[in-house]
Amino acid sequence: MSLNRWIQRREYGWPLQRGDRDLIMHRVYSSIQDHKHWNDLNNKPNQVSEFGAVFNLEFSPEGNVLVAACEKKSILLFDAITTKQTHKITDAHSDNVNCIKFLDDRMFATCSDDTTVALWDLRYLKMKVRSLHGHSNWVKNIEYSQNDKLLVTSGFDGSIFTWDINSHTEQGLIYQKVFHTSGLMRCRLSPDGSKLVICSTGGYLMIIHSLDLTTLHKDLCGFRPSMYRLMQMGHQYIPQAAKFDHVFSKKQKKNRVELVTDFPEDNDAEVVLALQIHPCGHSILSRNISYDEKTEWSCIHNINEEPGDITERIVDTTSSRRKRKLTCGSNDELPNHLADEESGDSTDEVRYSISRRQRTLRPRLTGRTAPPPPPPPPPPISSSSTSSSNNANLQNNDQQQVANRPESFVPDIWAAEVTVEERAIRQNRARTSNSVTGYNYVYAISSGVLPAAAASLATAQRNSTGNASLRGSNNTNSSNNSNSNSRRRISLSLNNDGESPSIRLRSSFSDLDPSNDGSSTSSSDSPPPIPIERIRVRACQYGGRQIFQNPKKLMYYIVEPNKGKGFIKEPCFSADGRIICSPYDNGIRLLGFTDTCSEYPRHSSAIEVIKREPRPLVVIKEIKVHQNIVLSTKFSPREPLLVTGCKNGKIVWYHPNL
Repeated sequence: MSLNRWIQRREYGWPLQRGDRDLIMHRVYSSIQDHKHWNDLNNKPNQVSEFGAVFNLEFSPEGNVLVAACEKKSILLFDAITTKQTHKITDAHSDNVNCIKFLDDRMFATCSDDTTVALWDLRYLKMKVRSLHGHSNWVKNIEYSQNDKLLVTSGFDGSIFTWDINSHTEQGLIYQKVFHTSGLMRCRLSPDGSKLVICSTGGYLMIIHSLDLTTLHKDLCGFRPSMYRLMQMGHQYIPQAAKFDHVFSKKQKKNRVELVTDFPEDNDAEVVLALQIHPCGHSILSRNISYDEKTEWSCIHNINEEPGDITERIVDTTSSRRKRKLTCGSNDELPNHLADEESGDSTDEVRYSISRRQRTLRPRLTGRTAPPPPPPPPPPISSSSTSSSNNANLQNNDQQQVANRPESFVPDIWAAEVTVEERAIRQNRARTSNSVTGYNYVYAISSGVLPAAAASLATAQRNSTGNASLRGSNNTNSSNNSNSNSRRRISLSLNNDGESPSIRLRSSFSDLDPSNDGSSTSSSDSPPPIPIERIRVRACQYGGRQIFQNPKKLMYYIVEPNKGKGFIKEPCFSADGRIICSPYDNGIRLLGFTDTCSEYPRHSSAIEVIKREPRPLVVIKEIKVHQNIVLSTKFSPREPLLVTGCKNGKIVWYHPNL
């Protein structure tokens, strides 16, 4: 159908045929061209304007005013109809201006790297209406909740604040910190205000359903999504994280949490930089840097809530609490505090999710803060003795087991290794002072948290072999080395085949013996022995648990070049949600869900089909008119009018050329 024919049918009031609108919108968006350049600097790629790079662009709700946030403390205002600059504020902030958000037709807010948020009125731009102070680091994002009439800001301090802009006190506006998480990058509110989406440097997205900003600080107080994600990926039970499993349950009526961790097969998301929500509120657009730091990926995830909880059960070798207590040892009485802990944990189901693709072991990149492997132990100074020879044999066995670990081995995520330099400084200080403390020869500190798989296998072995071997090994080693028993600890580990656990006796402070360094040490320097009953309780209480799975949310994706490292590139949706404008090197790409510019799928059956096999986005058109990387893009909320800004400070306007 031709465009004239389609217009004629609209004039006569005839109903549209199926696919007519897709065909027309494809013609409209595929004909978009640049028609006005502002501050092009005579096509000099290395020259930067007096206002600096354009970090953010925002239209007013009616689409008649465009505001640009610039690098050099400036704010620029344009008439969207004539594309002419109307105002400029050169010292809007004392540092970079990062984001702009309109609250209504005349009021808008800006945030900056000076850690402040400013309110402005279009009718009087000579001074700020108010400055908001509360963040302790760069403020990067502003949202406004029409339901609660609250301004929502987030920054690199990891905090999300809400501001009641209608409240006026002697100290300023009433504000509250409603959430905090490490690595926070962006937060976005859905158009209806029912969802809050957060992206972070941890390579995951967090969705808060049934959002209630007034009770968010209470419902998620103490919840750390990064720690919960570590528990998911490491298959380890972390009590501090697992006690927040209720925030994922359907029983949580308000502020229910859902993590999004599925990305394309070749995209191991490291940092999620940018985030946008579809105008209809049913999907999100994110842009992340992959682990290799060579590519960026634009992904579309569906954020509609799942109909029910998705759980997975770990293999449970104990069928009841009574059987678990018998497994822990019928002849040994557990201490009261351990028995209470076990009883309390056995009644509560601990759930956590492991749905994201597991990271493969890869070589460490240069510059990453990866702890070096522990050095070989220092040679003993004194002559050989029974205790020193036993300690040397135990250390050799430990090093051989570490070298022979399978690639699937999951280390203790609470472990901290001591660097070679720090250990050398400690040892030199000890030699000069002629004294030895309990930390001079420490290689690493372990939390003692056992992987769930190892705990289940340990429980299974104790069911078949009983507790005789455990007590026998303990008694044998204690009788042979009674003097150094207090400086040893028992830990569970997997054998080289990864199938059967073994109990090994390891001396963490083996070099503290007087026979090794010629000096004596007090008993207070050595760590207290860990009761063997405690080890058995840990191994028992992790088996047979149900875990929450992160549901599959990925719908569409496309790979982008990682040009202009260190800068955040902001993509955007068109007003009807059919098109995505994505920064692409020195230009932009218009992306669609299909080659006909069709709308996002609405039926649940079609959505489920795409979830099973995510599809690549289709490139509708590619336009390169900038002399440097594009950092910001924005569609008008009223018409197919597009504006982009680049690192040099150039702004380009685009419109269809039919």
